[in-house]
Amino acid sequence: MTQQTNIRMLAAVMFADIVGYSKMMQQDEQKAKFLRDRQRTVINKLLLKYHGQVMQYYGDGILIMFGSALDAVNCGWDIQKKLKKDPAVPMRIGIHMGDVMYDDEGIYGDAVNIAARVQSLGISGSVMMSGKVVDEIKNQPGFRVESFGELELKNIYMPVGIYALANNGIDVPSQSYIRRLTGSNLKSIAVLPFNNFSSESDNEYFSDGITEEIINALTRIKDLQVASRTSVFTYKKDIKDIREIGKELNVSTVLEGSVRKAGNKIRVTAQLINTENGFHIWSENFDGEMEDIFTVQDEISRKIVDKLQDSFSHEEQKQKVYESSTDSVEAYNYYLQGLYYWNKRTPEAVFKAIDYFDRAIGECETYTNALAFLANCYTYLGTIGHMAGERAFLIAEKYALRAIEINNSRADSYIALGYVNLLFKWEFSSAESNFRKAITLEPDNSEGRQVLALYYRIIGRYDKMLIQAESAVKIDPLSLPALLESGRSHMILGNYEKALNAFNEALELDPLFRSALEGKAMVYLVQKKYDKSLRMIKKYAKLIDSKYRGATQLAFIYAMMGDKDLAGEYLDLMKEREKEEPDRNLTLDFAMVYAALGDKDRAFEYLQKAVDIKLGSILLIHSLPIADQLKDDPRYNQIVDEIGLPNENISADH
Repeated sequence: MTQQTNIRMLAAVMFADIVGYSKMMQQDEQKAKFLRDRQRTVINKLLLKYHGQVMQYYGDGILIMFGSALDAVNCGWDIQKKLKKDPAVPMRIGIHMGDVMYDDEGIYGDAVNIAARVQSLGISGSVMMSGKVVDEIKNQPGFRVESFGELELKNIYMPVGIYALANNGIDVPSQSYIRRLTGSNLKSIAVLPFNNFSSESDNEYFSDGITEEIINALTRIKDLQVASRTSVFTYKKDIKDIREIGKELNVSTVLEGSVRKAGNKIRVTAQLINTENGFHIWSENFDGEMEDIFTVQDEISRKIVDKLQDSFSHEEQKQKVYESSTDSVEAYNYYLQGLYYWNKRTPEAVFKAIDYFDRAIGECETYTNALAFLANCYTYLGTIGHMAGERAFLIAEKYALRAIEINNSRADSYIALGYVNLLFKWEFSSAESNFRKAITLEPDNSEGRQVLALYYRIIGRYDKMLIQAESAVKIDPLSLPALLESGRSHMILGNYEKALNAFNEALELDPLFRSALEGKAMVYLVQKKYDKSLRMIKKYAKLIDSKYRGATQLAFIYAMMGDKDLAGEYLDLMKEREKEEPDRNLTLDFAMVYAALGDKDRAFEYLQKAVDIKLGSILLIHSLPIADQLKDDPRYNQIVDEIGLPNENISADH
């Protein structure tokens, strides 16, 4: 695979498309293509004047990058004036200014997604802009703009200021039109876990898989807000009133149902419910053979769209909703079993998931969903130290690259590849590029936001870290990993109450979530509330079946308290564990304990060892609890230079 050049830059991003192009194609295909060609000819001529560059064509749409907001707005204004002349082309344009990642394949990142959303609010003849663009041009003469305020946009997790260019010859949407597009949650649904009514209890993987596949199918529907898998699966064991679920997930409808599987026969029962009053909108049974499962899932998804038809255009109702990445029922069945174990997120379950994903690929070697999740399984095991890092990450890279080669539109594959770039190869630019590709493909992918938050934590951009961590929680408010990342981000920035709130929310969802207990202990430790910190770690240790449980954390806490005797006892226990469990890497654990004890020489000895063996966790050096105690030593900067961390400004808040 050819190595690509990844460049990060601040750019003005323009999206432009023809209003009603699909309908034009149905009515007069020749005329539609003529107008599209006229659109491209006019734009390409003007780009020379305004220093713009076409990054990608999307049918009737064009993605363009400019070096300045001023050039982008002037170009948009000029485009609309020329395309209004006969034969007129009904164009709408959206512009946003932001950070993008640019490589041989195009540009990626939130700036691209925001430009697309800003453009979608426009009407024929309009030039829509974000607040960041207006900030850039407000001191330039000759521009009039109309403000629509800060609005929440689909898949954009911070409010965006929306403006329209209001110069002569430019059309401006009405305030009521913008409110109608952005002010409702009517087009929203949560798919609750389907009940397994099969005679065999181990068919639960199948009912869970049906649920997840329907969720994935519905996310393809334009402008339909679909609650994430993690959020809805918290209701699997927790029976609640539908109206309460609607309020908690901010959705107007809920789909619930059941699956019966007997041999090759299946029956899926589904019902759509209004969350405002709890009344049933629709209920139906779907019977078929296992070979028909893809058709059944598409039929269920289509029925939902039909019942919400007021929210969708004719074209959207006609489209095929569910598309499987395999035609093999056997592969699909193995994939669902793998997904069932993967979602348990324990080492033992993930090893089982690998077995089932392997079987799925054995039945269908081009099954991209299975390849992507197989890559994620190995990434997970390598990250938590349950498989040798080099072996795990090389396998993950192989499967991620294979998945991308077959289908380059899955976020999970780019996330897995980005993890390899970041934690194994220390290729920071490539990692960021892959993470940005992931969120460009799937802006509402919570894990994509979490890995970007981790990336920004590593390079010291704590402002961006917090934005991505909070976005992950907003996408998936009931996700334990998202809440954990949010808590860690707030702790690093000194927002201790917000950090504790995030960890407490995670523990309310799962009182046995060890990482949240550890997070609370670290918050109390930096606040010097030592008794509370010790209580949390002892509670954490009880959940681990090992004689070494909590040894590292207790050694560190007692060292920070100044109790060298107790710290020494647990340090001895760590050394004993290192001998008995050679596959576990405790290098960074020793570095932190020695730093807390004030033994800088031993601390730097272990930090250097972590660098020498390319231990992924050493990348977090800037945000380690002992970082402030070591930064004045020249050896600290030597370590950072050896790692090759990007030269970013650490947030002033830290």
